[in-house]
Amino acid sequence: MTKKKQPLKWYVYRENFNSKRIESFNVFEHGSFLEDTEENYKKNKNNFDFFSEQLQRDTRYYFKSKCEWEIILSGWPPSKQKPIEEKIDVFDQLKLNWDYFVQYTWNWFTVY
Repeated sequence: MTKKKQPLKWYVYRENFNSKRIESFNVFEHGSFLEDTEENYKKNKNNFDFFSEQLQRDTRYYFKSKCEWEIILSGWPPSKQKPIEEKIDVFDQLKLNWDYFVQYTWNWFTVY
């Protein structure tokens, strides 16, 4: 019996402009990001460091500093003083656990 390949999943927060809500989103479901990641793996399957560097470039290209991928984090509860707010994008969220993200992605291709 062959092992069924599970889809790659890595969730981040983003704004859904249609529903006007902050929702979780699987980055591998965005455009051709998964296809580019797979191509990266095929080119670099013998070199983890090259794979990681290319994955970072691709991730920056798809998710860095684009308003549709940015959300604003704010402190709670609101204060009378200027609120603490920070704009983050999907790339920033991925960088929080970058080593795990790269290893997870690499392992997904090598195991299956």
